[in-house]
Amino acid sequence: MRGNPDLITSPLSNFDVRGEWFFNSGDNFTVSLFYKDIDNPIETIESAGTDDNVSLTFVNGDTAEIYGVEFEWLTRFGYLPTDNQWLKGFFFTGNLTLSDSEIKIGNAALNLTNSTRPMTQHSPWVVNLNLGWDAPNDKHSATLAYSAYDDRLFFAGSNGAKDAYEQSFGTLDLIYSYYPLDGLSIRLRLQNLLDEQIEIRQGNVTVLEQTLGATAKLDIGYRF
Repeated sequence: MRGNPDLITSPLSNFDVRGEWFFNSGDNFTVSLFYKDIDNPIETIESAGTDDNVSLTFVNGDTAEIYGVEFEWLTRFGYLPTDNQWLKGFFFTGNLTLSDSEIKIGNAALNLTNSTRPMTQHSPWVVNLNLGWDAPNDKHSATLAYSAYDDRLFFAGSNGAKDAYEQSFGTLDLIYSYYPLDGLSIRLRLQNLLDEQIEIRQGNVTVLEQTLGATAKLDIGYRF
């Protein structure tokens, strides 16, 4: 990875229209349309390297734009036909973003394979889902969280080489909290339960694989 001291900042214009609905149950739903216009966008590109190494650097493009729609929601399970308050403590939240992007590099890097293409690090869709639970006695809470994104361009190829894409990736985390006494909290976090790998492909070649692994963390805190 090589820096570029000639980079300049990227002025951005953002436009969005947002509609929000709030219900008597405490549920809500939001829809947002957005458009972003970026001057001098900073992009990651492939530079000269060796047969055994991939060398990356950064350049300013001419222009870029991102546009799409985002959905957000919160729904509680209080409508369940039961008097069991422990079941009614469940709620479901999330957001889903669907978008597209295009960047025009111009003359900043003459050897790029594709001077007009999607922006690096941009996924056509991103989703975050949370199934949560709060105990009626306020001593327990839990969240099962799933996050995922679609394939996204990691760096732009040069000299005829294809652009490299980070493959779609998802994580599943479980967080449980217990509050036995005032000021005392115990939290258990189980992260990346799906144990997926990060993989970057350039055409049919895998240029990077990274195993994150599943982790477990136990935190104990006390506030005086």
